[in-house]
Amino acid sequence: MSKEEGAPTASAWIRDLAALTPADARAVGNKALRQGLLLAAGFPVSAGFCVTAAAVAAWRAGGPAREDVRAALLAAYRDLGGRVAVRSSAIEEDGEGASYAGVYATELGVHGEAALLAALERCIASWAEPAAIEYRARLGHADAALAVLVQRLVPAVAAGIAYTRAPLDPKRREVHVDAVWGLAEPLAAGSHVGDSFVLSHAGRLLRKRIGHKREALAVDGTHAVRPQRARAACLTPAEAREVARLALRAEAFFGGPQDVEFAVDLCGVWLLQARPLVAASTAGGGGLEQYLARERRRLGRKFTNLRRRGVLHGSELVLSNGNVGELLPTPTGMSFGLFRDIFAGRRGAIVTGRRRLGYRFDPRCVDHLYELVAGQLCFNLEVDAATFVDGAEPPVDDYLARVAADPSLANYPEVRLYGRLPADAPAAAARAGFGRAMRAAARDYLSRYETQVEPRLGVPAALADAVTAGDPRRVVAAVSELVRFLRTGPCVEFVIAARLGFHFATEVRHTLEARFGTDSEALCARLLSGLSGSLITRQALWLEEVAEGRRSRADYLAAYGHCADNELELAEARLAEDPGRLDELLANLRASGRLPAAEFAHQQAVRRTAEAELARRLAAAGADDAARAALFEALAFAQHFLPLRETIKHHYTVVHALVRRAALRLGAHLGWPDELIFHLHSRELPAALRDPSALRRRAERRAAEHALARLAARLHCVPAVVFGSRLDAIGVPTTRAGDGEGASAWSGTPLSPGKVCGVARVFAPGEPVPTEGWRGDEILVLRAANLGVTPLFRIVAGLVVEVGGLLAHSACQAREAGIPAVALPDATRLIAGGERVVLDGASGRIALLESALGDLADESVHNPAAPLATHLATV
Repeated sequence: MSKEEGAPTASAWIRDLAALTPADARAVGNKALRQGLLLAAGFPVSAGFCVTAAAVAAWRAGGPAREDVRAALLAAYRDLGGRVAVRSSAIEEDGEGASYAGVYATELGVHGEAALLAALERCIASWAEPAAIEYRARLGHADAALAVLVQRLVPAVAAGIAYTRAPLDPKRREVHVDAVWGLAEPLAAGSHVGDSFVLSHAGRLLRKRIGHKREALAVDGTHAVRPQRARAACLTPAEAREVARLALRAEAFFGGPQDVEFAVDLCGVWLLQARPLVAASTAGGGGLEQYLARERRRLGRKFTNLRRRGVLHGSELVLSNGNVGELLPTPTGMSFGLFRDIFAGRRGAIVTGRRRLGYRFDPRCVDHLYELVAGQLCFNLEVDAATFVDGAEPPVDDYLARVAADPSLANYPEVRLYGRLPADAPAAAARAGFGRAMRAAARDYLSRYETQVEPRLGVPAALADAVTAGDPRRVVAAVSELVRFLRTGPCVEFVIAARLGFHFATEVRHTLEARFGTDSEALCARLLSGLSGSLITRQALWLEEVAEGRRSRADYLAAYGHCADNELELAEARLAEDPGRLDELLANLRASGRLPAAEFAHQQAVRRTAEAELARRLAAAGADDAARAALFEALAFAQHFLPLRETIKHHYTVVHALVRRAALRLGAHLGWPDELIFHLHSRELPAALRDPSALRRRAERRAAEHALARLAARLHCVPAVVFGSRLDAIGVPTTRAGDGEGASAWSGTPLSPGKVCGVARVFAPGEPVPTEGWRGDEILVLRAANLGVTPLFRIVAGLVVEVGGLLAHSACQAREAGIPAVALPDATRLIAGGERVVLDGASGRIALLESALGDLADESVHNPAAPLATHLATV
């Protein structure tokens, strides 16, 4: 068709960004239009052009028109020149109702005409993918056309995303800015965690958190970040203020809160994208606020139904993150499903193990023991209390009332709550009889452990071999067998050992509290330090032997290669998959100057001294022989079973590594992206082989929800204790009176004694803890410390966790390592990275160094300028 016959001109195919007006919306889509409007208004937006929806349609149709589009596209590119970014600009994209974030392809660093044509093809192909078609149909945009935006690429030194309204800041008082080195794509995709800056609308920097930035994306690929830049802020205060200022200008320009993508180069800050802050997700139900609203409604309906069915009877619904938050924070679907299948349910390890010990309860209640609340693992306190029938019916309503008055009691309630209320004579007699039975069970278990229990902890060789089988159906069958093996074998033994350890440690704690009052907590902590027999403690000792050349790397990886930051999270890579992490651990240990074997010997000496002190104090108090014997027997049981609990967990997490390996093999067989398989439950794997398309869509929906759950965790949207009468608390981060952000001192729960001053190194919930770059004077601050993180306890100076109690894994290992530790709710939000902090593990007090002078910072606080060995000598 000739131009004289009405053929489209080049302007129908290509539109210059600077010339766009609102009348072009149906031709170029919202993303391109909004960039053009910002450019025309004087915002720092890089030059570019848009391939119109008509041009894309002509390209897909082929024929002579396609050649016209090609010629117009290349002519526009020659005028623009250089490297470009090629992005979708669908007609309904970046509108008021849907952002389409991550739905279509984005190509960065495109250079040359051939590369541009290939990038255009990939962008158009992503529009036609089944997932994109389904997403448009769900939003009622099935016929929405596609345009393509081409802009000169900003050679970013740093880049990121800014929200002019925080997701849970209805008063719109703050601008949140996240940034990484290099291009922002990994941050937008959620694969990298960068630096966070929060600014007031007046431009004042309110707080910041500097992440550990191990990698950066450049136009030629991903590069390692130099160590000296890994913990350096990627934005200066002036740059952060300029980002906030431009984002607020964009909000005023468009008349509503904005989600702004930016880049910083040598010339300053550039706006790469601005869209309405609707935060729509591929889960199909809105952004974070909508997700949390759905969770509140779901929980309300579920627990109303459980009450109607008579499953729950208590005066209040209480869900606690305390015990389980350290085990499995924000789990993927497969990890939570495996945990629930193993431990909960009437045939689960909790029912089997506790009933073997003589606990009597209705096993049906355990079906509802665990719950995910906006992706955070919690346990139902009413159900949990029902499994502790120790000869007398637990007074559940009294427990619930006490937790309502003091929510901290829901953190390890078997230690601080259960059995603490006055009991009548028959109940007291029943509990005394139960206590005698527990002592008999402890003696019997220890007598059988080496000959009968320990041999059954290792996974059968045939099952391990089946995981590597070539036939996917055999691999799926092996996963089912591994789950059954865990549920009926090692995890039952774990429940028994943990229950015996907790029972006798609690008995010791209560007895000391009754006899000696306020200082009993510190004495109890010393009595439970330096405990032998834990394979987790042996891990630190072996690391020292490897560092000194007395043990081989192969031996270490054979024993501990299944470890990860959190071995119960199947999506986390294991140490054996990245042996370079072992090099980092060894380098850190050498640099720290720490000597794990000598420190462990010191902790054992501290324990023996505490035992002698206890004997003297009992004699001085006039305790009779029977009382002393009973207390020391309970102490001996606690000292045996607490490390045994960790040893058995070491054994059963080997099986988790096998399940991970099997899942990865299936994901590769299906051709799915890395780690998508972990958003299915293990029970769904057979269906994934039969109908991979349907199960992939299900996994993708869950992956999107999991991303929102991780954001909710990072923003502290879920309280540590959730009450059924106050479900509206889900979504509103809480700050305790006098202990909030901006405070200089906080009171937590003491976990491990000692006093130290160090530099806070803070990791937000879900943020990986690196194994390299540690000096030895840091105080590690994180949501929870699972066993995979504990090698760092032999390097750092102190520990602060948000969840956990005196008998938590992290507390036990902190005491073995001889470092002070405190549990402080919201610690990762209250304490800023890089601040000098004084930590007192005996009192639970934490203070910024400046505020601690004359208070905590007495002569017993380690001098941060002195060698680390000197610091530790005073613990």
